[in-house]
Amino acid sequence: MPGQPSERIEVGRIVKPHGIRGEVVVALLTDRPERLRAGERLHGAGRTFTVVRSRPHQGRMLVTFEDVADRSAAEALRGTVLEADRDGEPEEDTYLASELVGMAVVDDRGRDLGTVDALIELPAAAQYDLLEVRRHDDSTWLLPAVEDYVGIDEGPDGTERLVVTSPPPGLLDEAGEA
Repeated sequence: MPGQPSERIEVGRIVKPHGIRGEVVVALLTDRPERLRAGERLHGAGRTFTVVRSRPHQGRMLVTFEDVADRSAAEALRGTVLEADRDGEPEEDTYLASELVGMAVVDDRGRDLGTVDALIELPAAAQYDLLEVRRHDDSTWLLPAVEDYVGIDEGPDGTERLVVTSPPPGLLDEAGEA
């Protein structure tokens, strides 16, 4: 359920092997790259991984784990989502991508605009990400994940929902549809 803390949070996804010594390329799913520093323990694919070393590389991280010694072992991990034990984070007003996906989206009058289908991470220079919202006709539209445009409140059924409070001009038409 959105907003409910879980025991672990997603921090990265193994994209592919890098080189022949077991190093992997990890796409970050967190704004805390220190979660992949040496000594950290991560979980995925039914295993626990201990980070030996990590370093930034072309907008991603190169990571070496204990017991992943060659390219074949690294290749077997392709697509693995890495999770870290939650350490009291995020703060109360912070939501993880996994908590937003599936959340209902409404306008400030409560009209249904769809459901969050995905979070699209933009380069850090953009200073925001996009939410892909799926309408009931299965079409999608993009919503900037910016506090000036969206907020989260509790709907009449008691579940949290994303409310488009102050959309940029042209995002919603006169009928309130995206």
